[in-house]
Formats: sequence, structure tokens, C-alpha cells
Amino acid sequence: MTSAPASLPGATEVPRKLPPLVCGVDDGFIQPLCVMMESLAAAHPGGTVDMRLIVLNHALSKSSSDAIRWHADRLSLSVELRTAPAPSSRYPAFRWTSDATYMRLAIPEIITDHRKVLYLDVDLLILKDLRPLLEHDLSGAALAAVRDPKVPLLKIGKVLPGWERLGLSGNQEYFNNGVMLLDLPECRRQQIFARASDFLIEHPENVRYWDQDAMNWSAADNWLRLDRKWNTFALSPRIQLGNFIHQAESVIPLAQLLADEDTAAVLHFAGANKPWAAGFPDGPLRDLYAKFLGAVVGQQ
Repeated sequence: MTSAPASLPGATEVPRKLPPLVCGVDDGFIQPLCVMMESLAAAHPGGTVDMRLIVLNHALSKSSSDAIRWHADRLSLSVELRTAPAPSSRYPAFRWTSDATYMRLAIPEIITDHRKVLYLDVDLLILKDLRPLLEHDLSGAALAAVRDPKVPLLKIGKVLPGWERLGLSGNQEYFNNGVMLLDLPECRRQQIFARASDFLIEHPENVRYWDQDAMNWSAADNWLRLDRKWNTFALSPRIQLGNFIHQAESVIPLAQLLADEDTAAVLHFAGANKPWAAGFPDGPLRDLYAKFLGAVVGQQ
């Protein structure tokens, strides 16, 4: 048996073709996007030459587009801006974030030149190498995600109100769609995103967490479970704010979720309180976010 030939001295290594990352933004979320990009570069000190980022947007200003491209060039990150259709005016309105979040529903329609993509919200930090996740085998599933740490089951919390009348089981597991690995042809075949879009319009009374509820209805139980490290909620600051009740203690103990913050590969600041806004509690996670934010602001 012959061994594989060694690389010639001075030869240029051909980058692996990894699935692209995908985000969706409007003018109000450019800085969080750039902070996320900063954390991406820091988590890959060897370089991001094999990574690409597709930024979905609608009616983005020139100054915002220029800022994204400038930071991408500074970080040696390949970034492509793609125009997304305006979210339907018939979708339920967001209460604390932006309608740009609905852009992820258009991913299968807009991105037809890649089989697999990794969708990421921009209110998160990437703390470890993403390549193991990007190379994760979906095993025929349309999507892979992390079970929501606060609401792991439909019967816990206030997600998908009226799930009983929809014929769903209270023991159905519920995923957070802020981090999703997607097989796009399979998503189109199963019409997961199209059915979720219709659900938002036809069943607004069954929606509390917008397209996340709709996607959990559409995908049902047919999704691949990822390790929690790929979408670790920043819960310790929320506890500091008071009035935090962990209703899923019997399923996922709060102590374990807090310990997860120390080993997170992706740290997600889910919820209404964002680390770039006034009133976010002081502490290690605010300091961590401030470090990346400072790097972005300091370069502007």
C-alpha cells in the first residue's frame, strides 16, 4: 500500500470548501454583525480563508454595506451581500428585535448555489472553531439545531400557544433557530421554510416566538439534535436581572446550563436584553462582549 504524497515545500494548501455562514441584518444590526465577525476571526487564529459569510439584507444603506465590507476586508473574511425580499407585512410584528430576523425564512429561496449552510443570529459570539459544526453530517435531516435550553419541550413555557389544538404532543422537543445547520435541497423538498411562512400568516394566534414557533411546527420532530455548545444561552446575566424562572429544571438543570457558559463554542445572547445596550448586567459575559465590541469600534 502506498502512502499519500507529502506536500511539496512551499506549496500552497488548497482551502477546504466549507458550507457558508448565513446571517440576516438591517441597518440597526450592523454593529452586532461586525462584532460577531470579529469573534469569528478570533476563534480561528489560523485564518478564515476557507470560510465565507453570506449576509442577507433588504434595503441596506450604503454606509452599512461599506461598514460590513470594510470589516470583512480587515479580518480577511470573504463576505457576500445578497438582497432578500421584504418580510411579509402579514407576519406578526416583533416585540423586541427587528423584522430582519424573518429574512432567514427566505434562505432556501435565495441561496440555491450551496447545498448546506450554517445560519447564525448576529446576537452571538463565536468562541471556538466552527469547522466541526460546518462538517457535521446531517444524516439526511433537513436541519440540525440545539434544543432550546429554557423551553426544551412544548409543554414547558409559552412557546407555540395552542399546540394541543394543533395536534402536537407536549413532549415534542423544541429547538432554538438562532443557530441552524441546513440541508437546503432537503429543506425545499420538505417545504419546511415555506410551510413556516404560511403558518405565520394563517395562525398568528399560535405564535409567540415568531418564525421559531412556526419552524418548530413545520419541522415537527424531524430535526437533528446538536450539542448545546453550538448554541449556549447566556443565562447568567438574565438571572442577575431578577425574576428569572427556570421551568425546565427537571429536563435540563439550571446549574448545568450555567456551567455550559464556560465551554461554549457559540454563546448566544438570546432574549430582549442585549450586551451592547444600556442596562445589561455587569459581569464576565458583558466584559467578554465588550472586548470584541471594543475591537470593532476601535477600528472604525
